[in-house]
Amino acid sequence: MVIRTGILHVPAIDEEAGAAVRLLLQTETPEAVVLVESYAADQRNWVADVLRRWCDEEELDLVLTVGGTMPAPGPSGRQIVPDAAAEVAERSLPGLGEAMRAYAQETTDLALIDRSAAVIRGRTLILNLPDGAGPATLFLEAVTGVIASVCAHLQESPYAPRLDEALAEDEEQGVVGEEMTGGKLDADEFAAFLRRGREDDPPLSPA
Repeated sequence: MVIRTGILHVPAIDEEAGAAVRLLLQTETPEAVVLVESYAADQRNWVADVLRRWCDEEELDLVLTVGGTMPAPGPSGRQIVPDAAAEVAERSLPGLGEAMRAYAQETTDLALIDRSAAVIRGRTLILNLPDGAGPATLFLEAVTGVIASVCAHLQESPYAPRLDEALAEDEEQGVVGEEMTGGKLDADEFAAFLRRGREDDPPLSPA
């Protein structure tokens, strides 16, 4: 399945971030093919208009925004990308935003103040990423493994992975692994095994 992808930079194109995001997609989510890359000024209505057009008219499967996700004063017109995404959203995917922040927090606690969100409009997944090549790829890296699964569900593919099937598969693999290794020996069992070995040893002869 090809994932038709667009990258929207706010408020200006960051060539380094764009190249890093494309490379990460190529490596981790090869189904994602970037068809359009553009920018929008840091104004909520402009960003929302581009998102609507890319979702409704261009019919992209995945839209990645880069920039405009940090905190700002309430009346400010800056850092409005998550708000624009929320304006056009029909459903939310809070788990993706939470996963990105948790993953990035292992590198810096400042990840917790980023406002990146993941939402759905029609059959399109919109995913916000922060400014800069490093932060953008760090956040994206956290969720590359599930992007294809989300898009499969949005396209209503009969092959879209289901949570219950994934859990059943993991359970089956765990049972097979246990059968192959004979199960794990916990610390108490291992200590008892060592004691039995010492009790069975013949007494040492005097020197």
